[in-house]
This record gives sequence, C-alpha cells and structure tokens, in this order.
Amino acid sequence: MADVNLQLVREFFELNVFHVLTQWQQAHPRHHPGEPGIFLFVENTSPLEAGEPDFVLGHGDIVKIHRAIVDVRAWHGDRVYPSVIESSPILTQLATEKTTAQARAHFGNLDFTTILVVSELPTSQDLRTQTIESLQERGIGHVLEFPIILHDLLDKVSANTTYPASTTLQILRILKRYRFIRNLQLEFSFPTEAPALITVPNVDTAVQPDDDEDNAS
Repeated sequence: MADVNLQLVREFFELNVFHVLTQWQQAHPRHHPGEPGIFLFVENTSPLEAGEPDFVLGHGDIVKIHRAIVDVRAWHGDRVYPSVIESSPILTQLATEKTTAQARAHFGNLDFTTILVVSELPTSQDLRTQTIESLQERGIGHVLEFPIILHDLLDKVSANTTYPASTTLQILRILKRYRFIRNLQLEFSFPTEAPALITVPNVDTAVQPDDDEDNAS
C-alpha cells in the first residue's frame, strides 16, 4: 500500500488484535497531494471492558474500543489547530451522515465510534481545549495522535523477528536491531556531526648510527 501513513495505522490496529478492512473513497477531491480518500473499518477481537476511553486516545485506550471507522489525516507538517479545522472540512468528513451510514452498513447496526488520526494536537492548553471542543462539536468520537501510534508500534515490533509481509514493520525492526532507535521516546542515534579526523603521528623510522661504530671508524 502506497500510503505510508495509512499502512502504519493499519498495522497499529492489527498488532492490537483488530480486524481491519480498508474502504476506498474516491468521490471527494484530494485536498493534500498524495493523500487518497480511504477509511479503515476496525473491530476489536478482544475488547477490554474497563470504562469509556478518553476522547484523545492515549496509551492503553485502544483496547477499550470495540468497533470504529478510522480516517487518517496525519498532516505531519504542522499540528491541528482550530483554524485548520475551520479551513479544512475534510478533517471532519468522518462524521458526516454518508460516512456513518457506510459504517452502519458494514458493522450491521452494531455500536461503533469514529477515530480521527492526526499529526499532533497543540501543546498550548487553551488551543488544545479549543481544538478538542471543535472536533467534538463536529461529531468526531475520538482523536488519535501519530506519536502514540509510532510508540506502540516500536513497543510491539521485535528486533529478533522478521516481518516479510510488511515493509514498514521490517524497517522498524531493522532500526531496533541495530540500535538506531535507542528507547521508546523515539530517540534516534544517527550522527549529527561529522566524525573527528584521526591524525596519524609522524614517527621517524630512520636508523641512527651506533656510537661504538662511530668511535671505531
């Protein structure tokens, strides 16, 4: 699958023991280059009955989700602000009647929620609250930030296991295997400075005459 964002999200759900079905939607225009119109229908095979998950899904919340329709809008160039939501209606297309009708048809009228995958929410508490309220007002059920997905994938991918069916998981596995990813804070060990030049000492290898030989002559 060409879209790396979608592939990572799909594998995130599959590693969390969800059944995943991809639904292609080509009717609407592509608002961002290279971004296909795609939804994921996900269903948890072993949901955890432990209360309602938070609106912004954190570590451990995904196991509380039973069924969901997922839209991936991971625009990595920036965070999602209220102004972005206002100017990009496609962000909340997930909550339209047409989309939810497709989900009802797929899940057979069983309960489901909606999950919008975004890059990151604002760090400012005021802007973060405004963004959350704006998405809730437009009918979004939950938001999932991309760092949560990457953290979970790196946690579950084993450096000692091969993943021949998945190029993305295999790349993550190789990075872990050779310790380019040192911990779950996504700390990369790629060098940021050129290596220091190694100076070889200049050693004089000329043979010096022996003092006794000089005296004898």
